[in-house]
Amino acid sequence: MYKVFIYDKPVLIDKRSKKNGSYEQLNSVGNVTDLISLLEHNEIEGVEVICEDPKKEWKLFKAHFKFIIAAGGTVFNDRKELLVIYRLGKWDLPKGKLEKGEDIPTCAIREVEEECNVNGLEIIKEVASTFHCYTTRKGKWALKRTYWYEMNTHYMGELIPQVEEGIERVEWVNKDNIESLKMNTYKSLIDVLDSID
Repeated sequence: MYKVFIYDKPVLIDKRSKKNGSYEQLNSVGNVTDLISLLEHNEIEGVEVICEDPKKEWKLFKAHFKFIIAAGGTVFNDRKELLVIYRLGKWDLPKGKLEKGEDIPTCAIREVEEECNVNGLEIIKEVASTFHCYTTRKGKWALKRTYWYEMNTHYMGELIPQVEEGIERVEWVNKDNIESLKMNTYKSLIDVLDSID
């Protein structure tokens, strides 16, 4: 199954239906511009593309967008608290775009360091990838794949938000409060937060 978010609503591409409720069902991605309009203007929870060849449909869908790779982390300190950022009115996890010549794990560490002023990061494992679409500053549509890594740090210094990236706050959150974060975060992050032990 392929899952991508547009306007914070899922588009699922698979052989069989997985959802109930107000999901629009299609048998092909068809005209991707129409699919985007459907998600923008209708009061639906998402779209399911039920098809014989999900890989082929994903390829057709992906061809419509500029493809961007990013990486970030679910970062824990010695007290088992999760590092979170607050940006654009929502809780988020630190992440950012891959730079030319950089490998993905290095990108994940660099972005967490830059966005939160945390150092001494150690990658434990890769936990998930998420996909979401958005419009760039130039008004073009982009598809971003974000690779997520579980990380640990012994850092206990001051957290400083990277304000030039629109980050207002950086905080350590107790694992017991992760559920409440889900009430004001992006739906594409729910699977990542659910993967936390």
